[in-house]
Amino acid sequence: MSKFIRFSTKLTLSIFATIFLFSCSKDADLLSEYVITTDDTRFENSLLINDSFYMAEGQTTILMDVLNNDNVSSNSNITIIETSSPINGIVTINDDNTLTYKIGTEEATPDETTPEEDSFTYTAEVVNEETGEQTEEQATVTISISDNGPVKAFPSAYGGGSNSTGGRGKVLAIINTLNVNQELTYYQKSDENDEYYVGGLYSALQNENVGYIIFNVSGNIELGQGGTENRFGSAGIPNVNQKTIFGQSAPLGGITLTGGAFRINGQNNSSNNLIIRYLRSRPIYNKTGQKSMEDDSYTWGFLFYGGYNVIIDHCSVSFAQDKAIGAYIHDNVDRIENFTFSHNFIQDSHTAAYIAINPGRPGNPEDKVNLISFNKNVIVGSNRTPNLSFNGLAEKVNNVIQSIPSKQSSIFMGLNLNEIGNYYSGDDSPNKILDYINVEYSYESPSVYTRENYFEKLLTGDLNEDNSVIWSLKDSHIPAPSNFFTNNPHIGFPNPIEPLTPQETYTELIQNGNVGAFKYLDNNGRINQFRDSFDTSQLEIVSKNLQYQTKSENNWTLPSIPSNMRPESYDTDMDGMSDSWELREFGSLNESYRGDYDGDGYENIEEYMNQVDN
Repeated sequence: MSKFIRFSTKLTLSIFATIFLFSCSKDADLLSEYVITTDDTRFENSLLINDSFYMAEGQTTILMDVLNNDNVSSNSNITIIETSSPINGIVTINDDNTLTYKIGTEEATPDETTPEEDSFTYTAEVVNEETGEQTEEQATVTISISDNGPVKAFPSAYGGGSNSTGGRGKVLAIINTLNVNQELTYYQKSDENDEYYVGGLYSALQNENVGYIIFNVSGNIELGQGGTENRFGSAGIPNVNQKTIFGQSAPLGGITLTGGAFRINGQNNSSNNLIIRYLRSRPIYNKTGQKSMEDDSYTWGFLFYGGYNVIIDHCSVSFAQDKAIGAYIHDNVDRIENFTFSHNFIQDSHTAAYIAINPGRPGNPEDKVNLISFNKNVIVGSNRTPNLSFNGLAEKVNNVIQSIPSKQSSIFMGLNLNEIGNYYSGDDSPNKILDYINVEYSYESPSVYTRENYFEKLLTGDLNEDNSVIWSLKDSHIPAPSNFFTNNPHIGFPNPIEPLTPQETYTELIQNGNVGAFKYLDNNGRINQFRDSFDTSQLEIVSKNLQYQTKSENNWTLPSIPSNMRPESYDTDMDGMSDSWELREFGSLNESYRGDYDGDGYENIEEYMNQVDN
């Protein structure tokens, strides 16, 4: 757009544009649906019109097209030339005449809570190309908070991490290579496309502008010796914030992470609002690159060293020398809060799942762990289902647990736990491999609400049974005393799950197979299914109630999966959504992936990917 050095006329008007941080809708993206103010709030001679934007609670960045609905004639050019400085954030003028507001300052990290109010002004220059007349106008943007509840991470999300915003409102990255170290290439917004990146997974996770990560390729992503350690150090990938990884976006075959540990480093509260769905992680090789079944105290399938507002859903994890999945911190600088692990298929690892603080850590980091949900997962042939030790709330609801070698859940400290509707089966169940309470480490007494669990040859799942019989003291068959149990469920979880009976749980997860990374979007944008050979065999073991030989070198073999690339015709406008689906849903390819076509709070790319929830 052209600019003139000399102004012939100048007109300055103060106009108010309000941005409400609603969590029921997030129309604050580039192609927002605007709520136009009524005529009595307009200025008669104003070229700028009041705007209202909506952003999900918990987001720290908003992209605003403040000029989209203004009274500017087609023969005029308009350019935003400057802004004032807000008190609680940073404003950037983008090349395409949009504004980006980010909570926080250059010196300070954004707080996880949005400020109650912030404001700034912007000045726009308008040039009539026919007359040469040039004007300036000024508008004020006010940011405030709504009381509405948040949009869930996805429709079927429940529990601790269910309100994670993921990458909502941020830029799309398209992974088009199995080379995890490939750098990203940036493509600016054009008349046909919103902005996007193309490249490898690591760069997408590290790029602060990227929010949505999709795959146009399927196959095995080799992490190399030690996994994430060989590039990022032992703690894992740092500063992974506000990201949604859509594993279901990959073509037939899906994505398997392999070759080493996958660890995300959330030290100093640097990782938050993460959604990871429909990925497989099968490390196989330990920290030194050896195929060993021994515990190396390092190799996890998915490890989160701290973090908050995280949900891991429909992932498949196996062949981890240390632990398959979970989270950990060792000091009180960090925290683990609002995590959900749901519909994951956890198999054949030294330890299945672990969200625990070792006793005796300085500063009592066990006080910084809270609202951990472990719901509707299937565990086969691995101990610790899961271990839970901290002073906050946890729930273990509607899981299927099969053929555990020697240890179920171990809990200690001041944990408040709901254990409801789980299905324990396998040849070892009659041998009374029970959950246990570790009194030695319980500085405060844990409190367990346990009800309607099925435990083979011990409990049937009946509502009136005494479920405390599946709990003992550590490494003994001494029944856990009654003072560790409560008759009232612990409350406080966001979007609380409605528990199924254990038999209903078994039907959903095993008979219907709603577990692990088994769905993907085909080239027509429709849901299809693919389950790799190891998941298939493990599902059969549970359905037939068979015993499984864990940590056998013969079993620790990476399943063969198809490796495919999306055809160019799949997504010609590079917005992460199948053209076929866009034409069915929108009637054109004109909608941005960050738009909200139906106004329900989920962005268009989320609607596309959330088909797996139907």
